[in-house]
Amino acid sequence: MRFNVLAQYIALTVIAVLGIVAVLLGGSVLAKAFFTFSAVIATAFLISWAAEASEFSVSRGLALASVAIVQTLPEFFVEGTIAWKAGADSTGFWESNVIANFTGANRLLTGLGWPLILITLAIQRRRRMGSHIEGPTVVKLRKEQSIEVVFLLGSSLWYLVILVKGTLTVLDTIVLGTVFALYMWLLSKLPSEKEETKDALAASPRALVELEKARHRAFAIGALFIFSGIVFLIITDPFVESIRALVETIFGAASAGAVFFFLQWIAPFLSEFPEKVTAFNWARRITLAPMALLNLISSSVSELTVLVAIIPVVFSLSLGNIGTVHVSEHSVEILLTMAQSLYAGASILDLEYDLRTGLTLFTLWAVSMLFVETRLIISIVFLVLAGLEVLVFRKKIVVFSAFKETLRDHLKSSD
Repeated sequence: MRFNVLAQYIALTVIAVLGIVAVLLGGSVLAKAFFTFSAVIATAFLISWAAEASEFSVSRGLALASVAIVQTLPEFFVEGTIAWKAGADSTGFWESNVIANFTGANRLLTGLGWPLILITLAIQRRRRMGSHIEGPTVVKLRKEQSIEVVFLLGSSLWYLVILVKGTLTVLDTIVLGTVFALYMWLLSKLPSEKEETKDALAASPRALVELEKARHRAFAIGALFIFSGIVFLIITDPFVESIRALVETIFGAASAGAVFFFLQWIAPFLSEFPEKVTAFNWARRITLAPMALLNLISSSVSELTVLVAIIPVVFSLSLGNIGTVHVSEHSVEILLTMAQSLYAGASILDLEYDLRTGLTLFTLWAVSMLFVETRLIISIVFLVLAGLEVLVFRKKIVVFSAFKETLRDHLKSSD
């Protein structure tokens, strides 16, 4: 392992440990926020690199499952912590904030992550080709990658049921958990990607893969997983509380609305940062841009399904009996998250992601984030645009036929 790469691992480990020390020793609100925020970013990088390296160190099926879950592990810890606090809190303060992290994380992926991939790709194409650039900037997916698009749409539609109920219950856990399990099972039937080489990895995760002995690779990756898990177990609750304390410091009181907003954007931005860096590094390679997009789509599916599925379970465990999480107070937030995901999925029904879609996602996401009062209107706009995508471009829709062909080809071949 090269010295500069080793230095990166050491530096991130030290930052994570300093976060734990800050939690144990206490201190001012700003100091605790600084160290816990830094520790979340550092640990998210470590776990992201370990997840990427694991794709080349374990069986294909296990890699698919571990990478999809591990990449969103920081959100799992944050969401689980808020759900646990909600179950133990009789005032309802934390229950009113239980969907903040989920909605923000998902909208960041499609509203900011997708457009930045396209911007990165466009810049790199212009740098390489200059005035000789040909054709529009488009990310094209293969027919096998229709699985991700179909499950993005399908999992988004379940939120119509949640909106009608106004609650999250064990029923949602069963349905969304089953959808995720089916999703992972179908992906496990696909063959290994031929272009999946070590060169696709950045220097830090590639250093793990290039360790000479298999047991050394397994130990290093396993150690990173375990260390990251321990750090998140210790630091997530103080991290969430530091956000609340930061709101009190800024506004003089920790209102549910202000805490909701900060949890919605600060927590997922910090925890998703390494994942977005990975995606953008792939987009810079131009030929790996589809992999970058699929990385974010897969994370969206994980967050729409299994991340939300854990909320009623953790809430009930904290409560001491099977409980119901009431979310009708933030029905507009759920509607907007669903509508944005539906538009994102509908815009790539032809398995092509272009500049028009990227600009639309970014513009509407930015407006809805900066001006909270517009969120219902933006939700309706997203739903109308999703419908128009289906109607206007219906002759170009290939995702469902591609999905059927993929199931026929790969399920039969695996029998």
